[in-house]
Amino acid sequence: MRLIYRVEKRGDTWKISDMTGINEADTLTPAVPGTDLHVDPTDLKGLRASYRFLAYTRIKAGGKIGNDGIGTDRPETVKPIYDKAEAWIQKG
Repeated sequence: MRLIYRVEKRGDTWKISDMTGINEADTLTPAVPGTDLHVDPTDLKGLRASYRFLAYTRIKAGGKIGNDGIGTDRPETVKPIYDKAEAWIQKG
């Protein structure tokens, strides 16, 4: 995950004013190396590549995850983030 930070100086202190995550890709690694995680590839079908295993583990735990997250597999979700950051820098 790539994090896009914006910071502001308030008084004498710099503080994070905004942070946006962009999902790039993910992996699932066992805590004990060499352990088989028994992931059924059919369970991964339809999950977005940029956050496939995040979605998989959340679903397996009984939760839900949207398919509309910001990810490099859908550049149209990333461009507005960079455009907003660039506008903020230029305003600076």
